[in-house]
Amino acid sequence: MEPQRLAINQITTPRWSLAEAAQGYARQGVGGIGIWRDKLAECGLPQARRLLRDTGLRVPSLCKAGDLARLDAQGPHAALDDCKRAIDEAAAIGAATVVFVGGGIGAHASLQAARDRLRQVLQDAAALACQAGVSLGIEPFHPMHAAERGCVNTLAQAHRLRQAVGEAASVVLDVFHCWWDPDLPAYLAPPYLDAVSTVQLCDWRVPTRHPVTDRAMIGDGVADVAGLVRRLEANGYRGPYEVEIFSTDWWERDPADVTRICVQRCLALDHA
Repeated sequence: MEPQRLAINQITTPRWSLAEAAQGYARQGVGGIGIWRDKLAECGLPQARRLLRDTGLRVPSLCKAGDLARLDAQGPHAALDDCKRAIDEAAAIGAATVVFVGGGIGAHASLQAARDRLRQVLQDAAALACQAGVSLGIEPFHPMHAAERGCVNTLAQAHRLRQAVGEAASVVLDVFHCWWDPDLPAYLAPPYLDAVSTVQLCDWRVPTRHPVTDRAMIGDGVADVAGLVRRLEANGYRGPYEVEIFSTDWWERDPADVTRICVQRCLALDHA
């Protein structure tokens, strides 16, 4: 894996501000940074643009839009308005993709109703995303999150949704959420591969002690991360990889050490 294609998602080192993360990642030779909107708001758009220019970091993703159950409770237009703001922010910093997390059932009558609502918001936002040159990255979530965090749960669902939305949409492939999918190999090859905007790397810890904040470092779990990357590369994937580790264990460690280990583990995938 070429270092310039490697990015680290900010959630991996949340103790760092955007400025600290950008500088810390760049020092380790990382080529990109996945930015979170709260960190971007703290920094401000002008300063963020300067940081990215000075460090030369690309932004494969801005996290996140969606969360429809929560936003719909604030009013009928809140979710779409938030998505539009995320698109504008992504365009302002040159982020290729807004990661779109659907949210759970909430006040919807059923899981299918939540999925239908998600499709509606994505379709409503599609024209603005195309105009801004930003992709709406649909991220399928592990099925254990269907009720509360993510109503799209398989790669098959994500790709069908992408087709319904059109060229504005892409698919975000997160190892934590997709490693178990029996159809995963098929979705690591054309024509599906062309729709993948970013690949988020971590590992599946055994036993997993928390459904959100207990991801493993690459190589420390049971997911075949090396095999996944080999298959992607063999099939022609040339997009970014992002290390994204939600882990209270790793969050307690020195972010500089975490960054160094992330880079080491990713570069070692070529030889695994």
